[in-house]
Amino acid sequence: MTTDTTSTSAATLHRVPLVLDHLAILVSRSLRTSARVPQLLMFSLTMPMSMLILFSQVFRSVADSPSFPAGVSYIDFLTPAMLAVATVMAGTNAGVAAAIDHANGLYDRFSTLPMSSWLPSLARMVNETVMTLARAALLLGAAAAMGFRFHGTLLDAISGLLVTICLAAAMSALFGEIGDRLRRPDVVQFAGMMVMMPLMFLSAAFAPLESMPGWMRTVAALNPVEHAIVALRGDVLGTATLADSGSAVAAAAGLWAVVALFRLARRRRSLAA
Repeated sequence: MTTDTTSTSAATLHRVPLVLDHLAILVSRSLRTSARVPQLLMFSLTMPMSMLILFSQVFRSVADSPSFPAGVSYIDFLTPAMLAVATVMAGTNAGVAAAIDHANGLYDRFSTLPMSSWLPSLARMVNETVMTLARAALLLGAAAAMGFRFHGTLLDAISGLLVTICLAAAMSALFGEIGDRLRRPDVVQFAGMMVMMPLMFLSAAFAPLESMPGWMRTVAALNPVEHAIVALRGDVLGTATLADSGSAVAAAAGLWAVVALFRLARRRRSLAA
């Protein structure tokens, strides 16, 4: 029994570095693939910044409404929301990338290799998380030029980074699953927009929830993007609580878990067939 246990442990320890090697190769491939299309990369990185400039000018009159937080500038109110919106947009890219890989037959080739089937999805998630952080840096730079100021502490900044990474992972998993199911880049783009729009607008991204109908506030309570916006906005304004950050991380983890269960069920059905 001891010998069997020791052998199993040794095999597990040997497998872990192998999995990490496979993951590093797949992440490197995903990053190179993104860099090979500079036009798409440029639009992907700068779109959230353009939306920030547009929305900050079009909707700035919202700051004059009675329900708007007192003493808060609209650019400080909008910027953390745009961080969350940029993260959702990163997820749609993951879905399109998954569909392209299916259309090119790459997943069929992956299935013949001695590696775990979940590694390509994880590599895609890591890639989009890196892209999300790059978008966030550009977004914050543009916001600072427009008068944005961070009012929180170092702990708030770390909390905001954690919330952003968790949301990026959840969005990448969600849209990646859509890409794996639909497998056509053009269809995935439309499906991604249909999913992305409610996540963006059924939230306090652009205006306080208090100014919206009751049913929208009810739906927003179930929206992981809304929880992320509340936490990020609190981090930026220096008013975040542990409950805000915990709720955002839990909502993102819950969405990721639901997607993982759907993926597992789909894999079991395909193996049974």
